[in-house]
Amino acid sequence: MTKQQPPVDGRCDECGFDYDTGDLQGTVTTLIRQAADCSMALTKAAAGPDPDVVRLRPEPEVWSAIEYACHVRDVLETQRARIAQCLAEDRPVYAPMDRTGRVKQLKYEDQDPMEVAAALMRFAREFGAAARVLTPPQLGKLGLYNYPVRAPRTLGWIIRHTAHEIQHHRHDIITILARVEPPIVPKPKPDEAATDDPPSQL
Repeated sequence: MTKQQPPVDGRCDECGFDYDTGDLQGTVTTLIRQAADCSMALTKAAAGPDPDVVRLRPEPEVWSAIEYACHVRDVLETQRARIAQCLAEDRPVYAPMDRTGRVKQLKYEDQDPMEVAAALMRFAREFGAAARVLTPPQLGKLGLYNYPVRAPRTLGWIIRHTAHEIQHHRHDIITILARVEPPIVPKPKPDEAATDDPPSQL
């Protein structure tokens, strides 16, 4: 994971997400579209000349593309369950998802990228379906959230925070793949490869 954690209120300078703008429907639509971007970036890289590129960490302390994609998948599944918990309980207390522990416990780096991408999209659609039907009173319900500090948060904030997670990690996945994917360099033409003459000065 990146060394500096993204903000959970206001505007994120790194990915551009703003907690204070956008309506519910637009936020959910963007979330699903960006989840699809995560899924497509992962499958495209895994289908390339070096499938294991999705497992490469650009730095020892920065997750690989498959690790970020697994995290996005699990965030979507966890947040969907939290919506249900909030609707069912008066004062829900959300259990931590142990985001860092899951990396090793669930062996993110060994998971099949195609399966991860498919599950990521399934959970995005399920989360979106659950979020779209919430009423204003339901969006205002409070629950005790643990990240990054233990604090009461509305269900509306949980929707926006989930959207930020997806947008931020979409940025991470695309940026990391751009850093670790081998560049495609065209082979020189035979006549260019054979000559030792210096290039002409135009």
